[in-house]
Amino acid sequence: MRKKMTTKFFTCILLMQALLFSQEDYYPPESFYGGGVGFSQMFLFQNLGELKSFEMLGDKNSFGFDLTKFSSPFILYGGEGFSNITEKIRIGGFVGTNSIMRTKKTTLFLDKNGDGQLNVDNDEQASTYTYDSQAKISLWLSGATIEYLFPVFRGLELSIGSMFGLGRLNLNIAQTAVSPSWQNQFIPAFKLDSTLIEVTDENLDGTITDADLSFYEENKIFSGTSRKLTGSMTSVSGTFMNIQPFLGIKLQLLDRMGLRLTIGFNTGTITEEQWKTENGTPITDSPETVLGSMALRAMMYFGL
Repeated sequence: MRKKMTTKFFTCILLMQALLFSQEDYYPPESFYGGGVGFSQMFLFQNLGELKSFEMLGDKNSFGFDLTKFSSPFILYGGEGFSNITEKIRIGGFVGTNSIMRTKKTTLFLDKNGDGQLNVDNDEQASTYTYDSQAKISLWLSGATIEYLFPVFRGLELSIGSMFGLGRLNLNIAQTAVSPSWQNQFIPAFKLDSTLIEVTDENLDGTITDADLSFYEENKIFSGTSRKLTGSMTSVSGTFMNIQPFLGIKLQLLDRMGLRLTIGFNTGTITEEQWKTENGTPITDSPETVLGSMALRAMMYFGL
């Protein structure tokens, strides 16, 4: 009798133990479907001011910016989402953007006492002119992601995948004479009062040739008051195909919240002649621009 009771007792213990462990399975044996959305940051470890086609930014005879100030990493802020389509395959998407801006100020003053210094007390401030140059580099990335999952245990997954999408790189250069005049902001740079202008023997050489077009452009196109312009803006942009293979880890911190991290290499190329002006006109002599850097993406998501 005692032996039977002992056997039943141990049998109950074993059954309870099996039931308990079945509730804490490291990973569910059935197909798992989930998804989530959240805030995402991408860190690109590349100095955008030192891109091959942006050399003029640091040229002392051009803009003279300190290129080390276009700091690395460059951080894109955006959003991301994902969803399991099978137990081992996940798809998703990312979109993010940011910009970095640097300013260079040059002051021209009349050195009345010849000491090489700007002396406000010596009335040198009245003869001072200040010019600001500002460079702004903006980057926008978007893409779809696909991953293959390697479940470790419940709440923790490793993955390998890639992101494919479009990117857009934009460079703005603004130059301003301080203090600008409101009226001078709206002076046309070109004297073009018609959509069709007849050019005849402008250089008075007795013949009408292409030389007359060049003469007209050099002597009559530019407005006589355009020198009063106190500012200018240049904006160019290029679109490229962006690819980012990566390794990822997903950690479920709470029932409906978790953390995703990926590390990979981001690459994209704006080919020659693909840069465009602000109004969409192609720049036919534009160089090739290559982006390539290690990329770290961090996402706090809400979901499964």
